[in-house]
Order: sequence, then structure tokens, then C-alpha cells
Amino acid sequence: MTMKAKITRNGRLAYIETETGQKAVVPWDNICNIIKRFGFIAEITGNEKLDCINNITKEGEVEFDVESEEYDEEEG
Repeated sequence: MTMKAKITRNGRLAYIETETGQKAVVPWDNICNIIKRFGFIAEITGNEKLDCINNITKEGEVEFDVESEEYDEEEG
């Protein structure tokens, strides 16, 4: 189920208001994950642009580039 959501950025926070009146505040860095998880059709206010919004509308899913961290194990 998809739902329209108005998203406003204020510093490092994203304010979300859905078409049903629900509101939430989440870290801006997590907004793409939130959009995907809840199936939002996002309307970003202001001049903010998210690459994941274009990926969602064109392909139906969000693509992420995750950098893996390698840990060196010391042999004793």
C-alpha cells in the first residue's frame, strides 16, 4: 500500500506528514530507508533533491551503495 507523504528538511532532520495526518521526525540520513519501508510517494518541499526518489519512481525500489568495512584480525 502506498501513501503520499510531504517531507520537509530542517537541518539534519526530516519532518514527515502523511495524507492521513500522521506525523514523524526522523534523521535526514535515513529518509530514503523510511520512504522505501513505508512505501511513501514522497513530495519533498523546498529545493531538496534525493536520488532515491528518482530510483523509486522509475524502478519501484531504492538502490543503495553500501560500503563494506573490512576488519584486520591480528594473529597472536
